[in-house]
Amino acid sequence: MSKPQLQQFSANYDSVQDRLLLRVRSSDDAEFRFWITRRYLALLWPILMKMADDFSARKSTDPLTRNTLAELAHGEAVGSADFASQYKDGSLFPLGEEPILLARITAKPIEGNTQTLSLLPQKGQGINLNMDEKLVHVLARLLQEAAVAAEWGLDLRVIAGASAAPEATAAAAARLLH
Repeated sequence: MSKPQLQQFSANYDSVQDRLLLRVRSSDDAEFRFWITRRYLALLWPILMKMADDFSARKSTDPLTRNTLAELAHGEAVGSADFASQYKDGSLFPLGEEPILLARITAKPIEGNTQTLSLLPQKGQGINLNMDEKLVHVLARLLQEAAVAAEWGLDLRVIAGASAAPEATAAAAARLLH
């Protein structure tokens, strides 16, 4: 039996909670629901951009070329993604139907052309997303749009070179969120 694959993402602003609701559905119809705060998104964004930069770095060592490659990859991923179809609810909820408040983030490369993004609560189970370059950019676009709807005033631009300050990104990710 093959491992379930990521099927669909959804990110929407909930004004009552003043949080983004991130929903992730896999090919086995499992759905995972998470709350993302403004602060968490501000810490998650540089990690996503580092992941995007890591993909570009595999193609070129020149920083200017990497930036161009990241922008092209983002445009291609967003252009080929299906943002028009409505999110299809899952039927299985391995972590429960109530969204989990995210508090920790890790990212690490794995074999091949994927990286693992771990979205975790303060305590308990979260999710490990094995993401290729396209999925990183699609998730980034969804989060950008949801943050604009939230009017949080975050500067969420797709930029390469995020690896220039890995210690700052790592320190930000290690901070405790609430």
